[in-house]
Amino acid sequence: MSPRVLLLLFLRRWHMRIGLAAVVFFLFLAVTGVVLNHATGLGLDNRYVHAAWLARWYGIPAEAPRHAFRSGRHDLVAANGRWMLDGRLSGEKLPQPLGLVELPDMVVVASSASLYLYGKDGALIDRVERNALPAVPVQAIGADERQLVLKTASGSFQSRDALSWRSASRDGIAWSSPADLSASEREKYAQLLEPGISVQRVLLDVHSGRLAGRYGPLAMDLVAIFLAVLSLTGACPFFKRKHRRERH
Repeated sequence: MSPRVLLLLFLRRWHMRIGLAAVVFFLFLAVTGVVLNHATGLGLDNRYVHAAWLARWYGIPAEAPRHAFRSGRHDLVAANGRWMLDGRLSGEKLPQPLGLVELPDMVVVASSASLYLYGKDGALIDRVERNALPAVPVQAIGADERQLVLKTASGSFQSRDALSWRSASRDGIAWSSPADLSASEREKYAQLLEPGISVQRVLLDVHSGRLAGRYGPLAMDLVAIFLAVLSLTGACPFFKRKHRRERH
């Protein structure tokens, strides 16, 4: 068998293998593209991937939890925008909490501009935004005679339902303050409260190649060009055979 024929057989064999790889590549692009087109409807922007290596890859620093807010039978630990209330994850991309107060019918967590109202079972009941607060920023949260008390730069305010407010005295108020975590607790919560990246962002970066770094999109472009050339070279024999049949 002549070297030319051997070379053609070799090229044909590898052309088929690369073609199969191209099918996988294009299927991957098609599937991720369809998913991204419906990412909001699927809720992928509100779902997160939590992995230490992925956070490091994205350059997101991991905050180690060091403190807990405790009130009665409830405790809150926060880190990396995540809250764990009574051992249950409470949400993503949340602000830094200022304190935790237990009332007869609910648990209240305060940030500098919002209040988060939870039932005794840990389920979120409502969120009170800054326009419904007596003043912002909130500096501290406490309790006085079964009432919620907020300390702000404009003074202290109290409420029984976190909706209607009136001025309050600063005397006799138990202000919420952080308590240090033990070394074992810090290690446990550090694993549970790892920073997260939204599934939508990960898929988008994988689809575009940006997950591989600054040269990832360029690599994806080169692969796309290479596969386009491969497709054209694969079509050439078909058109050559068709042209020969027409001549005969």
